Amino acid sequence: MSYISDLLFDFDSILIGETLELIVVTLCIATIIYLITKNQYISYLSSAPIYYFTAKLFYSNTHLLFIVLTMTAQALLLLYIQKKQLNDEQAVDKESIEL
Repeated sequence: MSYISDLLFDFDSILIGETLELIVVTLCIATIIYLITKNQYISYLSSAPIYYFTAKLFYSNTHLLFIVLTMTAQALLLLYIQKKQLNDEQAVDKESIEL
């Protein structure tokens, strides 16, 4: 219960801005890892330690809830990228069949 009260005590506009900034930075780094390695699992699993270490380094505070939120956002981003790639491949296949 102290974890939730600690989170609510720290939850203000500054924390919201810092958290969103860290999530965006983490998503960018994890997406770059995905584009380099082409491995969604490495990218997804790397988002948690990236967020944790950047939060500890810059703000010396992090919460498990935000780590889970970051991993969820990375999973959604990976699904979007894969869907976009699949649609592009299908469009290329349709063009090649028409020729």
